Amino acid sequence: MLAPLADPPAPSRPPVPHDPCDREAVILLGGWEVRVSTGSAFEFFVPRGLWHVQLWHPIAQISILTPSRLTAGKFEAFPSRGWKARCATYQELSAVLRSEHDVTLPSAEAVTWIRHHLVDRLVAAAGSETSPS
Repeated sequence: MLAPLADPPAPSRPPVPHDPCDREAVILLGGWEVRVSTGSAFEFFVPRGLWHVQLWHPIAQISILTPSRLTAGKFEAFPSRGWKARCATYQELSAVLRSEHDVTLPSAEAVTWIRHHLVDRLVAAAGSETSPS
């Protein structure tokens, strides 16, 4: 008699704050989703300088957070270097991720545009800052 097939294991989810389920996709950028928090999370993050955008690659399961007080004003990626990596510039983070993952990253220009339109403008309107003082 044949044994029943086991259900495949559930895919593991990235740790907070890199879990994409905590945000909604608002823009597609190549193979990357640009994801933002909504509702009460939005209301909490923006005035406190914690507001950020997540770049999520659903196939490669890579998360990049834009700088905010949540990430000490740096870009943060998961998985990288065995856990999370923080870098002062997107160019530095891109180099780290390219050395570890076989995936095309969004251009620095695209990330600058996203930061300006989806982060900086909202934070400025709320009278907050995106990085620690």
